[in-house]
Amino acid sequence: MDFLPVSLDIYELLILMGSCFLGAIISTTVGTGGGLLVIGGMSLILPITALLSIHASVQAGSGMIRAFLFRNTFLKKFFLIFFFGSLIGFFFSTLTLISLDENILKLLLGLGIVILTLLPNLKIDNISNLTILFFGIVTGFLTMFIGVVGPILGILLASMLKDRLLVVGTLAWCISFQNFSKAVIFSQVGFDYLPWLSLIIILVIISYLGTIVGRKILYKTNNKVFEKVLKIVILLLGSKLIIESLLHL
Repeated sequence: MDFLPVSLDIYELLILMGSCFLGAIISTTVGTGGGLLVIGGMSLILPITALLSIHASVQAGSGMIRAFLFRNTFLKKFFLIFFFGSLIGFFFSTLTLISLDENILKLLLGLGIVILTLLPNLKIDNISNLTILFFGIVTGFLTMFIGVVGPILGILLASMLKDRLLVVGTLAWCISFQNFSKAVIFSQVGFDYLPWLSLIIILVIISYLGTIVGRKILYKTNNKVFEKVLKIVILLLGSKLIIESLLHL
């Protein structure tokens, strides 16, 4: 296709659109996991030099649409503290961007996700502002290296909240603004988004349609079903990180 900096046929474009559509449904229905499907589909088509930047921008656009749709069902104070922590994490990641082994980070993160998810009756009734800030710093730092940090925040929110709309809404606000900040950082270090703008717009529109479908599914489920599905998705994501890291160590 002539309007893109790489040659894509219609089938490759459909793969990208399909992964964004299904990813948006998953993220809207259970709060996390859709980004992994999106980056998986993109990795089949896009050059590695553009993959993380395009993924961050598309997920930022998709997430902000989802955040707007859930603007009345998210924890505002939680989001503000978390985002401030994320900015601190971004800063530290730029200092160590070259020195850390991505596969070691994936292994540690995957093990942590699986262990925390399998803990019986993990429940946090009251968390301090410092705890939220800490989660923001950790996820802001890790997202620059491995991208998949939604499950960490999902564990925290699922353990402290029973309202699935609050979980999905707060996740949408926190992760979408992390992705937006990451996209800005990529642009500052030299990635040119302009040639890819048409593709990004197409994929964000498709993601919006998936978000609408996912929201309808979310409203039709109950809290018990939501909790089980969210736990399964988080376990799968953690397991995938462990497997990927072990295969490349």
